[in-house]
Amino acid sequence: MLTLFFVDQLSSGSTQEIDKEDAHHAVKVLRLNIGEKIKISDGESNWVSGPIVQISKKALEISITERGIESSNKPELILVQAITKSDRNKEMLELITAAGVDQVIPWQAERSISKWQDDSERKWLITIKESCKQSRRVKVPRLRQVMNTTGLAKEFNSKNLGLVFHESGQVKFADAQISSNLDAVYLIIGPEGGITDNELSIFQSAGSMILRLGPTVLRSAHAGFAALAAVQTKLGRW
Repeated sequence: MLTLFFVDQLSSGSTQEIDKEDAHHAVKVLRLNIGEKIKISDGESNWVSGPIVQISKKALEISITERGIESSNKPELILVQAITKSDRNKEMLELITAAGVDQVIPWQAERSISKWQDDSERKWLITIKESCKQSRRVKVPRLRQVMNTTGLAKEFNSKNLGLVFHESGQVKFADAQISSNLDAVYLIIGPEGGITDNELSIFQSAGSMILRLGPTVLRSAHAGFAALAAVQTKLGRW
């Protein structure tokens, strides 16, 4: 699988350039040389690839030999992640990006210890993009605005299914039915302190399913990855 880099806009011509930090990383860290093939994406499903034909101090250029557009899956998988401790966020984002999440919604849950900060969006976006490079994901998952429980509940309808993963769930995930005709599936992951009874009631009233993922309790930072893997398998993608 080709090493992946991102640019703001892809060239319509026969060559594509990457510069600054990405070019430095490619040449000085990855030790890429003339003739080696790489892939470059705009983060919106469009990509080009080809061999490196020129390397300078601050940039490198490829000759475009292939172009493509990565198709999107339906339903979209949207992870609603209760804001975790800052030292856990990076690990959580790396895992869910590799697991194929389409959108991420930071959730200010009642028992979230941490709060959404002024620089949180920037930090989360950096980690998501870096994780895309590592996992070779052409399309960067969309990071939504932070939301509260009431706002989240308003997003659920006949085409958007909410799945709340909680130890109190009476239905095993293996027994749940997920239609492939949905627009989106929301996977709701609580904080380390757990989802409150009030939050569970709000989600249930909005039509969400309360499911038990397994017999053990996972860390909040790890549960999203497990839930995504389970859903991807159930939908036949994995």
